[in-house]
Amino acid sequence: MSARPTWKTWSGLDRCTPRHLVTPTTEDGIADAVRLAAREDLVLRAAGTGHSFNPLATTDGVLADLTRYTGIVSVDHATPSVTVRAGTLLDDLTEALHRQGLALPNVGTLGGQTVAGAISTGNHGTGIAHPPLSGEILAMTLVDADGKPRTLDRDCEPELLRAARTGLGALGVVSTVTLRCVPAFNLRVAEGSEPLDALLERFDSWAHSADHVTFSWQPWSDRAGTRSMHRTREPATRAGDRKRYGITLGELWCGVLGHAGRFSSAAVPRLSGLFGGGATEEFTGAGHRVFTFPQPVRFIALEHCLPLENVPDALRELRPALRRSGLHSPYSVLGRVGAGDDSPLSPAHGAGPVGYLNLTVPRMAPYLELLRTIEHVLRGHGARPHWGKAHTATAQVLAPRYPEWETFQRVRAELDPEGRFTNDYLRRVLGPVRVPAGNG
Repeated sequence: MSARPTWKTWSGLDRCTPRHLVTPTTEDGIADAVRLAAREDLVLRAAGTGHSFNPLATTDGVLADLTRYTGIVSVDHATPSVTVRAGTLLDDLTEALHRQGLALPNVGTLGGQTVAGAISTGNHGTGIAHPPLSGEILAMTLVDADGKPRTLDRDCEPELLRAARTGLGALGVVSTVTLRCVPAFNLRVAEGSEPLDALLERFDSWAHSADHVTFSWQPWSDRAGTRSMHRTREPATRAGDRKRYGITLGELWCGVLGHAGRFSSAAVPRLSGLFGGGATEEFTGAGHRVFTFPQPVRFIALEHCLPLENVPDALRELRPALRRSGLHSPYSVLGRVGAGDDSPLSPAHGAGPVGYLNLTVPRMAPYLELLRTIEHVLRGHGARPHWGKAHTATAQVLAPRYPEWETFQRVRAELDPEGRFTNDYLRRVLGPVRVPAGNG
């Protein structure tokens, strides 16, 4: 008997040995995988590049690796919109759109994720007017628990679409997605630095001061780096690509510092300033290339979404908590902003603007304590964890934080009454599938 294949996440911290590892290249292949799971009474989970820092995709049943189910199905320049297969990398999609004079309105920093993985977990970029990527979905095709493709759009089954936009793979297997596009744009970037306390005092006005903003802060410092990005028709400058790859070099330096910190945490603050990649400057670049950068270093990250007005107090509490820990991650705390969203399980669910706080750490046990520290603080400020990042929350913790929790559970029971798409992680964060009495 041959050994079962092993699949692992991008970070390498979560892995599984499914009974069947399938790599469909067509929608029919996805349907075949679902029917295989049904015949053998197995759980099916869909996976992309494994960028979730938790066991969201793991299973000992059927694992459908969608990374070979790729490519653009069609582009509608009139809408404009793009229909794309689930396993397509965001980097490949944004480059292809750029060649056609189009862009996604906003993307996150890691373009190596698949489209389906990004939307299903609430992936987002930054910009006070921009919801998570899933908020830009116009339609999608979902292969349901019977192995049948189901078309969801804003006219046909809009409530199911609303739930499936941030579905965690719990409602079926995403096959194709139609995303709203905008004309391709460049970004004029201005970087700066200021005292953290000054930034927090004007946080709301700063969040609204540009089309896209971010800040970074190293907890041993009292200063924060800022980045403001304005959409422009100005041509890209050479400094744009130089800065992009400079960020990648900075990530490599963080990887080196992570190993140094295993022996002396105090060495991390001392050595972090030796790399010159953090110099501030102004430049202009193509939007999708400014948003993303190549990331060769494997790490683990935690991120929470919270009401925008809660961000300053959360950071004021985080500062002494992280300093007391005695541990230093070489990565900065990263802050971004966004618009609310109406998908029931979107971390940005609600009408008001939100903030996102992210802490990345090396993949080493001592650093995981930092994640527990930041999670405890953020939970006290009404924060919700990013579904694709590390966290310890359970359904009991999460349910009160989502006003439409029961809406999602009702859709889940309708689309997957037997729990075909439910693994141990989903049972932890969502609880069991609850089919109403008389419907089972």
